[in-house]
Amino acid sequence: MNPALVSITRPGSDQAVSMTYATVTGRAGQWYFLQTADVVSTRALRADSCLIDPDCGDRVLVCTGGSHTASYILAVLSGAVQGAAAIVLPGEVSLHTDDGVLRVEADQIDMHARRRVELDAPEIGMSGLRGEFKFARFDATVQQLQASLGSVRTLAHTMTNTVGRLILRARDSLRWVEDTDETRAGRIRMHVDERFHMSARHATVLAEGQVKIDASKIDLG
Repeated sequence: MNPALVSITRPGSDQAVSMTYATVTGRAGQWYFLQTADVVSTRALRADSCLIDPDCGDRVLVCTGGSHTASYILAVLSGAVQGAAAIVLPGEVSLHTDDGVLRVEADQIDMHARRRVELDAPEIGMSGLRGEFKFARFDATVQQLQASLGSVRTLAHTMTNTVGRLILRARDSLRWVEDTDETRAGRIRMHVDERFHMSARHATVLAEGQVKIDASKIDLG
């Protein structure tokens, strides 16, 4: 196969622009080392139009403009490794694919949609040093939640919780209620290991049935 595809001579110039097939044999910085069909080793730069980053063993299309002009790789025709490639964009942004896995590398990624953005996968993982969510309304449905938190601070105007069964275990519990604290329950049982102290300006205990106080010593007044 003739490696020379096209030769274009510019008017008034003795240098011709030609395109040829080549194989990438190495890389040093921005330069790619190539080997053509006639066993000629040369080097070339990657053209901005060639989005796929050439790798060793790839078959590429090279444009040569003469001895005083740099050669450019216009396209990657076939890759040496199937199922893997890297698309390099200006500004140090790249997309890497490897056997169906897509990785995006950039300083910052912004996604804007007029209507909706959806993520659907059996597993979704997120990690970072800081996270921020801002919603006018947020709805979540979770079958099972397991969280490990260092410090939590919640500020809400109104909070309503509906729980089938609540189990709370804490080392210390402190609660301040400025106005009214009301509990409605079918039965209430309190068990204190050491001391139970209740202080109030006024206290009222009302029972329709029996009131029982049992202790080894009772002080009234």
